[in-house]
Amino acid sequence: MYDSFDAFEYIDYLRRRWRVVAAACGAALLISLGVSLLLPKRYTATAIVVIEPPGGTDVRVGVAVSAVYLESLKTFASFAESDSLFARAAAQFHLQNASHPEPIESLKRRALKVSKPRDTKVLEISVTLPDPKLAQSVAQFLANETVLISRGENQASDSAFVEQAQKQLIDSSARLQKDQKAWEDLVGKQPLELQSDVDSLVAMQGQLRQQLVEAQADVAAYQQSSGQFASEQLKAAQARATLLEKQLQDLGREIQQKSVALARRGAERDALQTELTIAQSAFENDTQRLRDMRASAGSHAEQLRVIDPGIVPQRPSSPNIPMNVAAALLLALVSSIVYLSVAFAYRRRRMGFEPAVSRGMRA
Repeated sequence: MYDSFDAFEYIDYLRRRWRVVAAACGAALLISLGVSLLLPKRYTATAIVVIEPPGGTDVRVGVAVSAVYLESLKTFASFAESDSLFARAAAQFHLQNASHPEPIESLKRRALKVSKPRDTKVLEISVTLPDPKLAQSVAQFLANETVLISRGENQASDSAFVEQAQKQLIDSSARLQKDQKAWEDLVGKQPLELQSDVDSLVAMQGQLRQQLVEAQADVAAYQQSSGQFASEQLKAAQARATLLEKQLQDLGREIQQKSVALARRGAERDALQTELTIAQSAFENDTQRLRDMRASAGSHAEQLRVIDPGIVPQRPSSPNIPMNVAAALLLALVSSIVYLSVAFAYRRRRMGFEPAVSRGMRA
């Protein structure tokens, strides 16, 4: 039976075999350094796009929903990392090897990274390629195209409202033209001289009434006289009074008819003038609304803007020699210590087993 674990013995065992740890670390250092130097260098260029809130947005609303709003901005990353956009970039900058073309999906996973840092309004578009200038050009191209795609989507979303405003303007223009034509027809077919006709008829009615009063006075006077002459004059005065009464009745009916027509015509003119004013106002409002919507098309949603097209990287992003060497040294150190620990445990187990076997043989 072997003894329990002794820490001092274990440490002494490791100290006496330090060369194993040193050899493992040295080999790891040489191998990781050599492999890192042999690996092809790759450079990463990063372009930054800022996401501005829509024009006219209430700042208080933005503050109230800032957490949710900032989280929702991740959807704009899909513009930058779309397969079609990267395929256009690969075709324009000849990113695929002509003799052995790499699938566009694999090339995109290896070369492109799009991220939105937490609680920020920016997109970081990083491109990693063997050529530093090419990496910067591709990153800038993707950033600019992302802005254009977002702007096009905003304009497309507003196009439906613009079309509706155009249709409404066409309707209001047709209504205005219809009311203008009706006004011209009313003025042309029904002149304003009707009022003067009514006035002249009223004046004539007054004259006839005066003549009727005189005729009735003559009738009364001749009725009080006697004789053949008075009798003849009475008949003439009565006939004249009857005629004047009939003329007054006809004139009254004509005045009433023309007065009704004049009133109806005035009501029509007033109503048509009101409709014409309303149509003119609606046409002007729809015209201004369409003009404003066309001027502000695409500005009702978030606006993307490139604030940093990136620079040509001076140092490679991979291979990271210090990190590779540090990782290899750590792995070698842990592996060597584990190996020595297993060897130490095996040595103690064997040393504890041999005395027990010797005692059994002597017995």
